[in-house]
Amino acid sequence: MYAVITRVTVRPDSIDHLAELFDSTNRELVAEHEDWKGAWFTANRETNEVTVIARWSNAASYDALRSSPAFGQVMAKFAERFAGPPTVSVNELLVDM
Repeated sequence: MYAVITRVTVRPDSIDHLAELFDSTNRELVAEHEDWKGAWFTANRETNEVTVIARWSNAASYDALRSSPAFGQVMAKFAERFAGPPTVSVNELLVDM
């Protein structure tokens, strides 16, 4: 199992808009990917930082999603509210409690 962790600082007052955008676009975006297991959209309102933690059973499946045109189109909508570039890391889950 893998956790794909995406962190990005966003423009002030963008968190709620981005949460709604995530909720309205993510399900369809990952619907065809059997290896996608779920995600959390989290935010720190004091620092305007959003963190998305997505669980995948196969890291290569995330790479396939990330390189798709649909992903690029959705990410362009998110990027309009970013204050800087996101950081993305793919991490193997070693302990699950």
